[in-house]
Order: sequence, then structure tokens, then C-alpha cells
Amino acid sequence: MQRSRAETTRRRFGIRLRVVLTATVVVAAALGISGVSLVLLLQQSLVSSLDAGLEARSEDITALAAAGSLPSTISNTGEESSLIQVVDSSNTVIAATNNVQGQEPILASPPAGPGIQSVDQVPVGNGQFRVSADTVQLPGGKGWVYVAASLSQVDSAVGNLTMLFAVGLPLVLLVVVGALWRAVGQVLHPVEAIRLRASTIGGADLSQRVPVPSSSDEIASLATTMNEMLERLESASRRQGQFLGDASHELRSPLAALRTQVDVAVAHPEAPGSADVLARVQEQVARMSTLIDDLLFLARSTEAAPHDLTGVVDLDELLIAELHRLREHDAPAVELLWVQAARVRGSERDIARLLRNLGDNAREHAESTVTLGLAVTEGSAEFTVQDDGAGIPVQDRERVFERFTRLDEARTRTTHGGAGVGLAIARQIVEDHGGTIAITDRADGATGAVFVVRLPLSPVQGTG
Repeated sequence: MQRSRAETTRRRFGIRLRVVLTATVVVAAALGISGVSLVLLLQQSLVSSLDAGLEARSEDITALAAAGSLPSTISNTGEESSLIQVVDSSNTVIAATNNVQGQEPILASPPAGPGIQSVDQVPVGNGQFRVSADTVQLPGGKGWVYVAASLSQVDSAVGNLTMLFAVGLPLVLLVVVGALWRAVGQVLHPVEAIRLRASTIGGADLSQRVPVPSSSDEIASLATTMNEMLERLESASRRQGQFLGDASHELRSPLAALRTQVDVAVAHPEAPGSADVLARVQEQVARMSTLIDDLLFLARSTEAAPHDLTGVVDLDELLIAELHRLREHDAPAVELLWVQAARVRGSERDIARLLRNLGDNAREHAESTVTLGLAVTEGSAEFTVQDDGAGIPVQDRERVFERFTRLDEARTRTTHGGAGVGLAIARQIVEDHGGTIAITDRADGATGAVFVVRLPLSPVQGTG
């Protein structure tokens, strides 16, 4: 019981949990990278703006010094964090703002050249400062203008944005996890319904179908495909059941006749007509052998083992041989319409079986005449088997090639027909050889059926 619950939980949350975790990690990584990038860009932008202000203020002081109007006390910008000092070549302060009057120079020694740098300690204020150092021409020689501003506002803005991301990112992830969990659950709900229904479908009852969700998505397509597969399986099972019934009937009849005839012969060994009994026994045995051979061929055709189709077959010779075989019977008449030499690559035994099955089918349904023909056209050998029987309705021309299929008319027409596998075997042989088989109407408009088979010619082809 516990194991069943564990399996149910794993099935329910396996894909769902993996999808949510994967999406959450991706979203978290994307938001984290975006947040870090935004914080860095904000910091860089604020520092650049601060540096621009320092350079502008330094230029103003330099202009005052050049004009000889530099006072000893420089008015600042009104912000105590803004510091200005003018030092001479010996780094002695000669002018400064009120907030650094009497203090040591902002920089312990003049820099190597003009520029802006960050310093951690200044005469007033705490924290890091940005300091702009620029040269100035004083009456006593070269001097320096130091303009400094605190980075506290930059640090505050960056800190606030970082805090916003630190608080907001988990909240966003919670929302994402919740939304994804619900969305994936809704997507997988039809899958669970399909699984539950599929678990109840067995070989004893293939009429059930899995539920198809109303959404037109991949899961709906999967359910539709599964239902189509179940329909094919049900149809195949139904045909196989019908075939088993037909085969049992076909085998039971000759077996019953054999048993009766053998019983009579055994009970009356001296009775006249023993030769006739043996002839009838031979006929029933031949009928059973043919049926068993057909069943074995269909069984082999479902195996994955490749067929030996490497031989070169003289199709015209096989057709002539089939013509002579059919003419051994008194009726119907068998005519040869035309014949051309044609070679195809494949199995001589299977192609002979193909011709025999089509010939027997035509002989069984013909009223008076069976017509054979063979021609070479467009790289293919095309042979036809035509009869003048009742024909095959258009709606049944594909169904007659299905395994274990016999039309109702065929059942009533003869009591010794096959089990409905001859044409299925014919199509199987044609497909194995890369050809096509079809049923058409007679060209002269008369009733009957024409079986047209096309097989690709062998590269070793002669037309003599």
C-alpha cells in the first residue's frame, strides 16, 4: 500500500517537480544576472555623473585662478560633503572651502597627473570620496585644484536597489513557482487521465478509448493517436478472431471428410472404390496443406528477418508456367493477351506464389475466361490478371487485400474457397519486392476484375 502511494506520488510530482525546479533555477539565474547588471550599471552611472560635476567645478576654480580672482575662502556648493582645495607646488593649501579651512590637503602628495580617483580618508566626512585633481597656474607657479565629493549618496542608492532585489527576488520566485506548479499540473492532468484509462485496457476488451482533452495541443494529438492505435489493434484483433474461426472451419471440413472416408475404408477394406477414396483423401490433404502454407507465410511475413530478394527472376517464364497450370483445369478458359520478356529482382518462389494466388482467385470468380498479360513500361514490369466474373465493388477494392478478409459474395459463390488470405499474401509479396498492386475495371467495359501488378525491373534486364 505504501509502495503504491509512493509510486503515485512519484508519477504525479516527478515531471511536474522537475519542470518547476528547472524553470525556477532558470528564472532565478536570469533575475540574478539582471539584478547584478542593473546594480552595476546604476553605480557606474551615478559615479560618472558625480565625476562630471567634479570636473565642472574644477574648471570653474581653474578659471578663477587664471583670472587672478581666486579668494582664500572658496564658496562651496552648499553641501558639506563637497570639498575644494587649491594647493601650490609644495602641496600647501592656499585656498579652500569653509568645511576644510585649516585642514591638511585632501591628497597627501600631488598626483602624477590630472585625473579622478577614489580615496578612503579625507579631512572631513566619513566613507569613500571621489577626488578630482587638476593643474592650475598660480602667481607663484604651478599648483593643483582638488575637488572632492562623498560617495555616500551613490552607496545609498546602490544599497537601496540591492535591498529591493534581495527582497523582491524571493517574492518573484514564489510567484513563479506557484504559477508554474499550477500550470504544469493543469497540463499533466489529461496525461494522468490517459494513463489511468490506458491501464484498464486489456486484450480482452479493446473497445475502450482514452479521453481526448478539449485543448488542441500535443497531448490532444497524443490521445488521438493512441485512440487510432487502439482502433487498429481492435480491428486487427477482430480480423484475427474472424480468421481463426474461418481457418478452424476450413480445417474442420476436410478433417471431417478425411475421418469419414478413412473410417469407411478401414471398416470395409475389401469394398470396391478404394482408389476413389484415396483420391478424395489426397484432395483434402492438398487443400489442408495449401491452407497451412498460407498461414506459415503470413506468420513469417510479420517477422523482422529480411527476405532474400537478391535473385534475378524471369517474370515472363513464370507467367507462361502459370498459364499452363491454369489450363490444366477444364474451366474457365485461359488466354494470353500479350507477353514481353521481363526480369525483376527478387524471390522466384514468392513471385511464383504471387502469380498462383492471383490466378486461382481469377479462376475461382471467372464466368468463362481468365486473361493474363505482361508488358514492360517506364522501368517496371506490369502484369495483369483479368477475369469476367461479377467484379469487385470500388469500396471493397482495398479491403480485399487485408488479411483474413472474404467478401460475402465470395462466401456464397463457392463452398471450397480459401480462408481469405490469398490476396493478402499477394500484396505482401508485391510490397516486399518494392512494387504496387491495384484492382481496376476491365478496359472493354464488361464485368469483371483486373489485378494490375507493377514490379521494378532488375538492373540486369534483357528484352530478347
